[in-house]
Amino acid sequence: QRVVSPNITLHPVWEGEFGASPVRLICTLSGFFPDKLSVTWQRDNRALDGQIQRKLQSVEGVEKTFSLSSEIEPNKKEWADGSSFTCMSIHNNSELKKTISICQIHSSAAPSLHVEIPSFKTVMMSASEVKATCSLRTVFDAKVTWLMDGKLPSRDQVNKVTNTTHLISTLTVSLNQWKQLKLLNCKAEHRCFSSTEETKNVSRPAVTAPSVEIRRSLPDLLKGNSTVLECDITQLSSSDLYVTFQANSVDISDKQYVHLPEAPGLHSVSRRFTVPPSHWKKDTSFTCKVNQGFSSNFESNSTGKLFVDPSVELLLVPSKESGPQRLVCSGWGFDPQIKWFSESQQRSPSTNDISMGADGRVAVTSQLHIPQTEWKTGKGFTCKVSDKSLNKTVEKEISLCSVTPASSQIVGVYVQGPPLQELQSQGQVTVTCLLIGPSLNDFSITWKVGGIKYSLTVHTEPPVSHSNGTESLRSFLNVSAEDWHAYKQVSCEGKHRCSNQGYEDHISKSRDLYPPTVKIIQPTASELSTSDVLTLICLVSGFFPSNIIVYWEENGQRLPSIRYTNSPAWKYTGSSTYSMSSRLNASKTEDKQSTYSCVVRHESSETLLESTIKDVFATEPYSEPSATLLQGSGELVCLVFGFSPASINITWFDDTKELLDYNTSEPHRGPNGKFSIQSHLRLSQINWLPGAVLTCRVTHANTTQSLKIAKPDILEDCLFLDDIIHADVSQDIDVENWYMAFTFLLFFLISIIYGVLATVIKV
Repeated sequence: QRVVSPNITLHPVWEGEFGASPVRLICTLSGFFPDKLSVTWQRDNRALDGQIQRKLQSVEGVEKTFSLSSEIEPNKKEWADGSSFTCMSIHNNSELKKTISICQIHSSAAPSLHVEIPSFKTVMMSASEVKATCSLRTVFDAKVTWLMDGKLPSRDQVNKVTNTTHLISTLTVSLNQWKQLKLLNCKAEHRCFSSTEETKNVSRPAVTAPSVEIRRSLPDLLKGNSTVLECDITQLSSSDLYVTFQANSVDISDKQYVHLPEAPGLHSVSRRFTVPPSHWKKDTSFTCKVNQGFSSNFESNSTGKLFVDPSVELLLVPSKESGPQRLVCSGWGFDPQIKWFSESQQRSPSTNDISMGADGRVAVTSQLHIPQTEWKTGKGFTCKVSDKSLNKTVEKEISLCSVTPASSQIVGVYVQGPPLQELQSQGQVTVTCLLIGPSLNDFSITWKVGGIKYSLTVHTEPPVSHSNGTESLRSFLNVSAEDWHAYKQVSCEGKHRCSNQGYEDHISKSRDLYPPTVKIIQPTASELSTSDVLTLICLVSGFFPSNIIVYWEENGQRLPSIRYTNSPAWKYTGSSTYSMSSRLNASKTEDKQSTYSCVVRHESSETLLESTIKDVFATEPYSEPSATLLQGSGELVCLVFGFSPASINITWFDDTKELLDYNTSEPHRGPNGKFSIQSHLRLSQINWLPGAVLTCRVTHANTTQSLKIAKPDILEDCLFLDDIIHADVSQDIDVENWYMAFTFLLFFLISIIYGVLATVIKV
């Protein structure tokens, strides 16, 4: 009998996407003969029922064969779990079978698994719970197991979702539980592949304390955003964190999260925050806080009170007269802005600088350059410092007058009349005004003649600087000789441009003229005998007004001014006239028996006044001295006179020794060329004993005279000094005698009163 064994095939079929609809398994046996054939199904070697069979007959030539198909629809879960399904056939005592499972359809390599845990930001923003996901790229319905620190979560915490390509398991954990969790494990298992798993370390290592500093952002300030705060965090461990900004310890910003992945070393981050206008207050200080991990937080130092009222300082920079005047305005505050104004017109600054201190306060410096001509007008310049954050404005003004101290607005004014040489002029005479003070270019000069201002005939010299810091300036006014001789008053007023007060001096031709007295003082005898150079002094006194010309002549020839020195005219207290002196040095080696004249010109006299001295160094002829011994009050006076030359020696002796308690004057030269001298001996109880003889010894040239006097003879024979010298001395001696008499009487009365009182007491 003909036997043809069947061919067996087994394949799955489904509708739509795989896994979306039930799978049907179709087992086909074809080309067998005879048609007696049985088909059975097994799942994991266990018999299955519910097959559907279809048999077909086919004829190929003269031989016919049969085909049979058997179909089952396996349990969806069993199919997805990877169960094996076997189609078995027995034909002519021969067994044929075919096995299939879902594992044969897809790759059995271990799929990729990824566990994703919530970020630090997600956890911190969560209200009550967080979720972790385990994603498995596979078509298999794998078993997913979660372990939390080695423990299974409850079923209601796990949710699994699958699609055609992935299986996603979600684990829901309470917030508190998550913050305490250390390890999280997800494991996937299936018959079709080897198990796979992943473990996540939820907790992070302990963090080290970072450095946290808050400051204002200078770059943002320069861009026009003045309220930006910057929090700089350094020396950070690898752990996620968030940053918040506080005003007076209360959060005013959202949490700014920073993800720091695991990496060696320390990290640095910086975060910015713009302070809202609601916190632009003067009593507000700011901090920033770093929260790292779930339990560590670190706070910065405080900024202190940043929003402060602006302040301003306006200074004058010393400048050269030729260059522009520089003004420097400095403003301080939170966000100071500087603007310059002059007479309500805004001025453009030359330079602007901005800086920020460690305390976050901003300093702005601005310079304004002003031409000297404009500055000298006294115009005011204003620096306004405004802060829009506080809506505050402060200002200061400066001008030439505001920086000029009152002491610099004072000037000395001195008017001098015409030179004597011009007084004979019939045209014009020159009156000079001298100003002495600081910065005289800032003063104006006003001339008046008879109360009327003059400006056409004025010539003013540039100021002259002196080493003591002052300046002097001379202004000249040409006045008609007619006005001057008409006694019209000429006044000169100096007035600072910043002052309302002027300083004036005036002059007019004097109606009261006093001619000077001119006298050359004779050199002393000691000067003539000891020095080869004599100083001749010409004393000019009793003149008014003070304008005077004094010069010297030698043998009728005028000497150059370098040979003599004239003093300024002076006025004694209570005197209405002036005096002055002129000193001329004459050398003995150069002098040829010259005649010296001191010549004076003064407007009180139309002629020159002079005093003359002749033959200054002439040798004196010899003349023997005359001596007289005089008595004064408590002294003896030895008067020597009529001698020449001047060299003389006077000494005093008693009976035994030379006396030293005396004083001798310098020789005085009289009009006749002869000399006189006085020597005063002070008397005492020691050298005026009864019978004592006192001697005045006068030595001159080769002659010696001795004048002697004894005590008994003093009252009878001696001439009284008060009868010989002059009335003033006489009066002094009389007064002293009266004093002595009065004293004697006073002591006598006291002794009588004392005796009477003593007697009364005894009785």
